[in-house]
Amino acid sequence: MITLYQFRHSAFCLKTRMALHAKKLQYRVEEVTPGLGQFEIFKISGQKQVPIIVDDNDQIISDSTIICEYINKKNDNNPLFPKDPLLFAQCKLIEDWADTTMASTCRKALIKSAIENPQLRTALLPDEIPSSVKGLVDKLPFKNLSKISNVVFSTKDNLELQKILEALSKALINKKYLIGDNLSIADIAISAQLSLLKFPKSSGPILSGEGCQEYINNPYLENIFIWRNNIEEYLFSANSQ
Repeated sequence: MITLYQFRHSAFCLKTRMALHAKKLQYRVEEVTPGLGQFEIFKISGQKQVPIIVDDNDQIISDSTIICEYINKKNDNNPLFPKDPLLFAQCKLIEDWADTTMASTCRKALIKSAIENPQLRTALLPDEIPSSVKGLVDKLPFKNLSKISNVVFSTKDNLELQKILEALSKALINKKYLIGDNLSIADIAISAQLSLLKFPKSSGPILSGEGCQEYINNPYLENIFIWRNNIEEYLFSANSQ
């Protein structure tokens, strides 16, 4: 069985879980505690980033893109990449954009929201942290950091991402998938990064529906979040494993 080492709320770890479910592969999860837990990851893989998977044959693979390519070859169930060369190229381009440009902007948007929202900030802390410590985090002075976050989080990048997501949201009104007629890595990569803007049900009851208010409250993005939820519900349903 595959072992997945992850941070629960990492979009790249979610991407990996979605791909594993799409391929109907059995796996177990090892939750990594940021900081100390990453030293264990380093001993296993030689680097501190997650996700990492360890397969039955003790093969160790890191980076969500490489992991998804690896698990896609594990069986013939629900290929993540179209055979048609043009569709394949489109999928890879979308995946690369989601993993780089989109990921960077979503991460900054979430950091800004967490600085401004103490409840969200506390909810994002690892489960292993005692509630007493989480309570102290709530009381820390974040007013100055809020000013810094407005500088770090580029308004231009924010508006550009919203513009692209609004276009995708409109395009998906009468479509189930971004590329072709089947679920692909393009759908998974975009869906995973959207989790940082509005947390899905798979994030648990505390975080579900929370996130970045300027995206959540954008009526033109309502459909893309519904689309994301439908994909997750399909992948994480009892029948998908």
